[in-house]
Amino acid sequence: MKKIMTSIVFLVLTMGVFAQEVPNTIKVSGVHQYTVAPEYTVKMILSLNNVYYEYERMTFEEIKSNYLEKLEKAGIPANAIKEDALAYALVGYEKEGTILVYTTTSLEMVKKILSVKSIGVTKSDITSKAELSNEQTATYAKAAFEDAKNKAEAIAKKLGRNVGKAVSISDSNYKILNESLYYNAALNSKQYGVSVSFELL
Repeated sequence: MKKIMTSIVFLVLTMGVFAQEVPNTIKVSGVHQYTVAPEYTVKMILSLNNVYYEYERMTFEEIKSNYLEKLEKAGIPANAIKEDALAYALVGYEKEGTILVYTTTSLEMVKKILSVKSIGVTKSDITSKAELSNEQTATYAKAAFEDAKNKAEAIAKKLGRNVGKAVSISDSNYKILNESLYYNAALNSKQYGVSVSFELL
């Protein structure tokens, strides 16, 4: 029992010394705005499930050929379109169909394919993908760090204190950016954020 009490006292004293060695800190977040040039993937569902009323006698092949013909006229060649039958099967429609996939780096081409309307065709989803290099992540992290430091200094000044060195930096940003696009989304503009703790002197 005496040994246990001695150990507890030692642990408490050690924690007290450690706590005294940890400086007062201020934790802030910083951001850096940057742009990307992503690759866009547009998926369109072609299905007999999407055919109603007077067009119910249309075959799936007619739906597909009509749509591909309209894409050609819009400047999107058929050989730029890929078919993903497995993805369609996973959707669970009971009638015949497929999913056509178009990939481009041009937003104008994304708008163009979305403007092509055809019987039996509906939009599945649109995604963007971009990858940051190590050099880019380092550059953006440094810029976000400077933003955090400026914020910390402004707060410290209001408190009549000064900011010392950074004691911790947290960066949870991803190098590979995969996003689903939606109405009014910021397509090319992104934010790189870090969380930084500074000594508060």
